[in-house]
Amino acid sequence: MTTAIVTQSSRPSSRAVILLMAALLLLLSACSSVRLAYGHLDWWMDRTLNKYLDLDGAQKDLLQQRVDEFHRWHRQTQLPRYADYLEELAGKVDDADTSPTKLAAIEARVDAFWHASITMLSDLMLPILVQLDDKQIDQLSENMEDEREKSLKKWDKAQRKREKEFRKQAERWLGDLTGAQESMIDRQVATTTFDPKRRDAQRQLWTAAFLDTLRNKPQGYEARLRALLIDPQSLWSDDYRKMQDQLRAQARTLATEILESATPEQRAHLKNTLLEYAADFRHLAAQQH
Repeated sequence: MTTAIVTQSSRPSSRAVILLMAALLLLLSACSSVRLAYGHLDWWMDRTLNKYLDLDGAQKDLLQQRVDEFHRWHRQTQLPRYADYLEELAGKVDDADTSPTKLAAIEARVDAFWHASITMLSDLMLPILVQLDDKQIDQLSENMEDEREKSLKKWDKAQRKREKEFRKQAERWLGDLTGAQESMIDRQVATTTFDPKRRDAQRQLWTAAFLDTLRNKPQGYEARLRALLIDPQSLWSDDYRKMQDQLRAQARTLATEILESATPEQRAHLKNTLLEYAADFRHLAAQQH
């Protein structure tokens, strides 16, 4: 609910690095300047959360305070970790091992980064959520349904858009793609196992559990809400988990294929880009706000 962030993980690889930065930049990859975008993270988070929550004056003040706290914590404690890791990855761009198994280990590292941030954010937001009255919970439910419908409409035109996004992100990290690499991406999109209807069903299951807990406040409900925010995968069905595992496996296979086909120029571009992001993160971490 709080932040619908996307994907996760990576390293010397187009898709893998895309996944990494998608998590690390908290949806800021569309911005041309990391420093500029990150400077507006608190505004973006506040705006996104207010899109879902109908808060009164005191609650809005608390929300702004908690968003600022998260931004400060993330800047001071997380960005240096990201910079260290990106520099580590930059030093491994020319490693021979670009297997899916290697990329899976990198995914696990980035998942840990993501978990730390979502845990901190959930702990800061939970005191606000438990203050919501029945009217505010009804409005939250309505807002979540509106966002769900918008999401479903987007998937009607998804495949071509996904092809463009894959290329855009791959070019961000590798520079100009070869024809063979573009074909790899096209094939990945065309053969993906992703089913938006199954994702939607899973999201509805999570939403129902979250809103029911928020409304009825059973014994231990705060711990239950926290668990739902931090680990929504706990509600995944075996079928949906299998689909997600397949998607990750496909992404690693594509990453391996593209990395193995990368030219010396593309590897140099990747290394430089990783180091540039690391430098940006260090610069931001050193700022007071």
